[in-house]
Amino acid sequence: MAEKKEKQTAQKPEVIVYCGPSVRGVAKQYTVYHGRLPDALVKFLAKHPAAQSLCVPLSEFAATRAGLNTKGSPQATLYKTILNEL
Repeated sequence: MAEKKEKQTAQKPEVIVYCGPSVRGVAKQYTVYHGRLPDALVKFLAKHPAAQSLCVPLSEFAATRAGLNTKGSPQATLYKTILNEL
């Protein structure tokens, strides 16, 4: 059992990047979070499920950002959807 505990503590917290539109009091676009997301962002994601797809692991950030800059891409469409909901 001690071995299992050591493995859990050895894991680094996941790094997440919020790529959605900046929302005052919630999150700024391209903010990096280590581990847990703040409560305000969690509540925002619950109200706007499309934004969940724009919270990506750091390893997917470059591809997501490229998608945001490509007209008609799934990422750009999600971004526009979220903006229209605000």
